[in-house]
Amino acid sequence: MHTGRILLQSMLWRGLYYVSAFVINILIARHFQASVSGAVYYISSIYALVLLLTSLSLESGIIYFSAKKEIPADRLFNFSITWSFMIGVFTFLTVYLFFNKAFEAIPPGLIILSAVLFITGNLLITYCSGFFYAANNFVLPNIIIIAGTLILIMLIPYNGRSVIPAINDQNYFYVYFSIFFVQGLCMAIAAWIKFMPTFSFKILTAVQLQLLFRYCALAFAGNVIFFLLYRIDYFFVERYCTAAELGNYIQVSKLVHLFFILPTILASAVFPITAGGQKEAIVTLLTLLSRSIFLLYLLACAFLALTGKWLFPFVFGESFTAMYQPFLWLIPGILSLSGIFTLTAYFAGKNRVKVNIIGSVYALIVIVIGDILFIPQYGIVAAAMVSSAGYLVYQVYIIAVFKKEYQIAVADFFIFRSADLKKIKESIQNSVTK
Repeated sequence: MHTGRILLQSMLWRGLYYVSAFVINILIARHFQASVSGAVYYISSIYALVLLLTSLSLESGIIYFSAKKEIPADRLFNFSITWSFMIGVFTFLTVYLFFNKAFEAIPPGLIILSAVLFITGNLLITYCSGFFYAANNFVLPNIIIIAGTLILIMLIPYNGRSVIPAINDQNYFYVYFSIFFVQGLCMAIAAWIKFMPTFSFKILTAVQLQLLFRYCALAFAGNVIFFLLYRIDYFFVERYCTAAELGNYIQVSKLVHLFFILPTILASAVFPITAGGQKEAIVTLLTLLSRSIFLLYLLACAFLALTGKWLFPFVFGESFTAMYQPFLWLIPGILSLSGIFTLTAYFAGKNRVKVNIIGSVYALIVIVIGDILFIPQYGIVAAAMVSSAGYLVYQVYIIAVFKKEYQIAVADFFIFRSADLKKIKESIQNSVTK
């Protein structure tokens, strides 16, 4: 498939998923307000960390080896399904025995259920969608996720009433976390039908298992560091700030992550293209994407800087008046980090994840030291400033490595040219025509 068409398909379908996720985030924030929604998103962040640690980043190996066709898909599928349910059982036993106490407004029963369903469901989603992405198919996996999100949107108990009368404010989040597991099951069934024409009990051989884990080891280390890079400030804010401030800061962070959607979508297409050995002027493509994203986000950040003071409370609700200042201080971080997603995907596709890890370690050191020094006294504004500083460090390192290897001017990553617009237009036209 033509590179431009792959990027367009990825942008369309993953973009629709992220739009639906953004909508439900707004609706939950407005309905449940900062303190309750902040608590739910905070425990979700803890589950996401557990998910990251238990996933072992096998999804990167699934995409990599499926794209290169070095390990049979049925063996990878059987291993990923087995591993997902083993982690589900382990999560249940661990939470039931040690962590079954209420957290703020979240009852013990919901803690157990949410942990098991969120982690197991997302493991299935992550692993099984990898088979589709390796085949440059972004349609079906995103349809499954979008459908689940739309169901959650419809079931929110607006004004105390839901489409299903039995659902109310007290039990909505039971449904919310259950949907993740339903999506995971649907994704597993779809991957099995699409990529496993016959039922197979084949498992990974010792050599294949070693090959998989050897590749995933670096990706796993990188993903753990990346997670901490993006969310370690949550834990400092939760410790030193109020529940309302935590809710506001998490919403700012989620808003910032929206800016990473387009680069992530593009990166998800760049990764299998690079891993599969396609050489379609990849370096030229990467610099074009970087400077296009920089210009687009510079304009978007300028708009939000001018309107955010009244727009954020209007969109998220009156309990989110403290979002504006942290967002202003995160703008440099947005512009720096969003432009290098495709570069990090390129290094990953070239089996050079080590470059990404080194850059993220430098950034994480800056963020941890800054959070320890400044958040206790200056709160969520300091958290935003420190994160931006760390993201800038990350950008400088990644671009420096890429520039050194390919002798590219720094301006190629930032200065948009009139010819770029023509290239983008032609690529879209060719993709749509084909």
